[in-house]
Amino acid sequence: MLLREVSMVPLRDVRMVAIQFSFSNREVVPAVIRQRNRETPFENVARHLRTAGERVIEPTENVYLKEFLTELEAAGFELVDAFYQCRPKGENLDRTYYMARFLFARRELAVPSAEFALVRDSIRTELQEMLHTAFWRVRAFLNPFYQNGKEVAERSLSINLEYRVPLFLPDGQLKTARRKENGKKVGDPQPLRPDFRLAVVGDTVQLLS
Repeated sequence: MLLREVSMVPLRDVRMVAIQFSFSNREVVPAVIRQRNRETPFENVARHLRTAGERVIEPTENVYLKEFLTELEAAGFELVDAFYQCRPKGENLDRTYYMARFLFARRELAVPSAEFALVRDSIRTELQEMLHTAFWRVRAFLNPFYQNGKEVAERSLSINLEYRVPLFLPDGQLKTARRKENGKKVGDPQPLRPDFRLAVVGDTVQLLS
């Protein structure tokens, strides 16, 4: 069953895709990706003042992205950069979170740095692990794309992943839970199941149930 589809913005109009994570714990961020300098208060304000993109997927919880990376690459996108940054959380500048972003460009336009090319396979493996081992709350935005400081016809798609729901216990065993009926837990414990799956189908990104 199809729940939502980015039908008005096919991937052929998207030049870059960002998969962005938000973490409260630095230890969850893959050690292999580079760190940017901590976001300053000025940079934080400037980021929030930028023109917001169009939200094309509303916040949706319990989403699995197990096959999304492979599907995105099959659609012609290539991993070209990855980094993380410590940022202020809300108006309280003493509270922080960690943003980790993985950038994909169209293969014919992909120009990763020589430094990144050396670690790309390791970073891809880490990203795949993050998508395989948890469900996420997903939001997505279609943003303007700028070239030489000017907005062009193409767009960038930002897929934001938050509120991680781990699928495995620390000892590697699958997490299980009993299903609920009328507010009561019934039956035997079963492996966790997603409510939705984010997928690339044809030239669109779709949220499937």
